[in-house]
Amino acid sequence: MAGENDEMESGAAAAADDALTIERMIGQRIHAFSNMISGNFYRRTEQPFGISLPEWRVLRSAIIAPGTTQSEVASVEGLNIMNVSRAVAGLRRKGLLEATPDPNDRRRSLLRPTELGASMGRDIGARERAIYQHVFSVLSREEVDTLDKVLDLVNTALRSTELPPPPDPSRDWRGAIKEQLEANPET
Repeated sequence: MAGENDEMESGAAAAADDALTIERMIGQRIHAFSNMISGNFYRRTEQPFGISLPEWRVLRSAIIAPGTTQSEVASVEGLNIMNVSRAVAGLRRKGLLEATPDPNDRRRSLLRPTELGASMGRDIGARERAIYQHVFSVLSREEVDTLDKVLDLVNTALRSTELPPPPDPSRDWRGAIKEQLEANPET
């Protein structure tokens, strides 16, 4: 009996470790993909065009859905509303985006690209398509469709639910780091 319980506990621990490893691997891969794409954007687009990645995401959203709002952009793009607000201000300063009051709710602004913004969007969009076509060329059309459906499912769930509270830390990590720094001031 004791041996069976030990095996069951060991099996449950192994299953938990496997699940944690899978979650870490997927999360790490998602972050790596995002960072590699963002790094390419900076080098290939932000420097020559003078438009940041958050600004591009807002401009792209306004091109795809003229009359969209900042909160809609934040939701669709997965951006913090303050980052969207800063991007809108930057795009307006650069003459790439118009923000007009919503006639149904004057507290909201409707975002539309200017002629210059739409023209720039076509150039940046062509660069973005080339990158994604290259990146996804290793997948079949069916695999791309499956990936799109899975990402849509996960993103929809993230938008519509509140994340659970995180578990408490196993110790006071700020205190541990402070002690470490005090014990080793030269490092």
